[in-house]
Amino acid sequence: MDGHRHVALIRVCEGYSVNALSTIVITRISVCTALGNSLEETVAALRRNEVGIRTPCALEQTPRIDAGAGEVALCGEPRGAERAEILLATAIDNLLTREDHTAIACAPHRWGIALGTTLAGMRHCAAGVRAENDGRMTDAELAYARSCASSVLSSALRRCAITGPTMTVSCACASALTAVSHACTLLQAGEVDAVIAGGYDPISEFVYGGFSALQLVAAGPLSPFAKDREGMKLGEGAALFLLRRLVDLDEHERAHIRGVIEACAETSDAHHLTQPHPQGIGAARALSQVLEYDGAHKVKPPDLIVAHATGTAGNDSAEYEAYRAAVGSALATVPVVALKSRFGHPLGAAGVLELASVIGCAENDFIPSSIGRGRDAEAFPDLDLIEDATRNGSVQSIVVLSAGFGGANAALRVSRANEARLEVSTTLAPRVVADSTIRITAAGAVSSAGRGVAALRARAREGGIWPAFSEDTLTPLLDRTKSRRLALLPRLMIGAVRDLIESTNLTTDELRSTPLIAANWFGTADYTERYYRDLVRSGIDLANPMLFAESVPNIGSAQCSLAFGIDASTLSVIGRRTAALEAIMLASARIRLGTWTRAIVVAGEETHPIVERVLSRAIGASIELRSGAVAILLERAQPIASDETRSTRPTLLEIEHVLGVTCARSPGTAAAKLCRRLRVAPLDGQTGQTTNSPFDHPLLRCLGRPCDARFSRGFQRFPCIELAELGAATPLAALLVNNWSVADSVPSSTPRWLCSNDPHGASWAVLTRTGAIHNAS
Repeated sequence: MDGHRHVALIRVCEGYSVNALSTIVITRISVCTALGNSLEETVAALRRNEVGIRTPCALEQTPRIDAGAGEVALCGEPRGAERAEILLATAIDNLLTREDHTAIACAPHRWGIALGTTLAGMRHCAAGVRAENDGRMTDAELAYARSCASSVLSSALRRCAITGPTMTVSCACASALTAVSHACTLLQAGEVDAVIAGGYDPISEFVYGGFSALQLVAAGPLSPFAKDREGMKLGEGAALFLLRRLVDLDEHERAHIRGVIEACAETSDAHHLTQPHPQGIGAARALSQVLEYDGAHKVKPPDLIVAHATGTAGNDSAEYEAYRAAVGSALATVPVVALKSRFGHPLGAAGVLELASVIGCAENDFIPSSIGRGRDAEAFPDLDLIEDATRNGSVQSIVVLSAGFGGANAALRVSRANEARLEVSTTLAPRVVADSTIRITAAGAVSSAGRGVAALRARAREGGIWPAFSEDTLTPLLDRTKSRRLALLPRLMIGAVRDLIESTNLTTDELRSTPLIAANWFGTADYTERYYRDLVRSGIDLANPMLFAESVPNIGSAQCSLAFGIDASTLSVIGRRTAALEAIMLASARIRLGTWTRAIVVAGEETHPIVERVLSRAIGASIELRSGAVAILLERAQPIASDETRSTRPTLLEIEHVLGVTCARSPGTAAAKLCRRLRVAPLDGQTGQTTNSPFDHPLLRCLGRPCDARFSRGFQRFPCIELAELGAATPLAALLVNNWSVADSVPSSTPRWLCSNDPHGASWAVLTRTGAIHNAS
């Protein structure tokens, strides 16, 4: 990493990181809300105390009871399937200036995107089911193909020329803040120079029916922290920040900073899939990690708390307990605002949308208010909830909290930019990491080859057609009582992680505090199809709550947190075949900076006839997907903190770098750009390799093209890795199988690029060196 790049000052406490991200700044803000299609419109509406919750026009079905929803006024057909794409495109158009587009054109590979979402393109699933019911199979398959997050992201990328690493993360309603947190990490690690970060989600029958089935939707007004609160109101929206490193800004840019990101944190409840911990323990830990403390370790309360405040009985009570635990007796002095009462719940955009709105209001010298039936003073005596009317004042320090399905929590502290604060930020000393090598120290797998990496290797060497996955493989790895109603995808991931755990000496306490990132391409295809068919047939008022809960995109990370008691950060990277390599980039950056000590990355896929038809159409060749999951444990090669114990686990592989290239809807162009990046500074003796999958054929063609003599001397292309198509698990399987297959013939110092491609125009590569895996059993 370049010496001038300032890195966070980091404190590690009981496995939970506290990041003083004071060198990352917000330079631009864009929102689409139920109160306006820009930040200016939204702030003006909040000053007028308007409420954006009204009878929805965009729901694919009309509910029996009109509970209202926070709907954005968008151009186009209200009930069209492309609502997510329109929301995101509008937000990006409003975010980027002419100067930004010029900067992107100069160095497109140094710009990235990190987006959070709960639904992605789920409305296209509804269109696909209806088209299939009408016998329009071609239309159905085209609609299904657009439902994954990579399609929505690819559509957004058409608005700009960004070719750097782009990704979509999901941890339900904590998605947007989590995306911002990881975007900060990518900036600190020097992976990019600018990141568009935030979240989006459209209103849809999928989530309206699901929340109604869980009895979480209020018939009356959304009334946060009220005695007679009934529940939430569904909303939608998009909210984006443009994030930069402060030290990279010139004087003109510094004068237009909108906020300084001081700290961010993510935790998990490890309690229940659809209910928060009643004492708000996970949320309290996240808040404690972002709050500021004086020299006596006493909390310095922020000027304002932006509450998650969904208006549900369980959430508001748990959230209040979290504030009391984290802020203590100072809570009564801190104003609290609950903006979902005016917007509705924007799901994956939550947190960033409210924070952006509050920053806009602060720039106009007022604090927006909540609305509802009034605070329950008896149940929430220390809560200074701003109600009904705005307050004058320009807050300087803001803390925001989000919580989501599966027990995900995310918190962020932002300060308003001022000369004194920015001067402190620029004088922070960089953190020096002596050895930034990341090691894979354990691996686990469940696949159609059976249990374990050894079975995967043996099947790959055997070649031929792989058999279908047998669920008998999972029997010794799962608690049948707890897992019998789970979708196949989370069961596969739990099985792979369990296999990993049993192959190493990871203790219960280590596991509890180990962050986990789950990667998948198409999610729980079987449960999602069954949920949608039932929803279309039976109607929006009779949705199946069990199928709904198991169909959310972050179900893999959520169920792993519950299964193993992980209360550190857990999230999912979704919607691409390359999601596992994206997850490795995120985890490696956190570990290198010292924020995390270790992390588990697990990638899985479940096969389904619709998915196979969609993939075959996309690639123009028959695709037979095989269910399976692969998990790896990542650790630092050398400790950073003085009290950190060096891991004694053997090194299976060393990861030196991860590289991501994006080119919207053009896998061939993305592959070519990736290969050009690999050839910029070739390492002596390096090799390049990919799999025999049709999805990786663009990479095979590019790796095999003639190139300049210098590159030819330093780069060798190995034969492709023979594997079944395992979806998002393919790159991890290839990484391990590749290492086994060449370990005997290649020196351990040989650098090797494992490359992977996604059909929506993303190519990723990971640079590794051989460890001791060929000696493992």
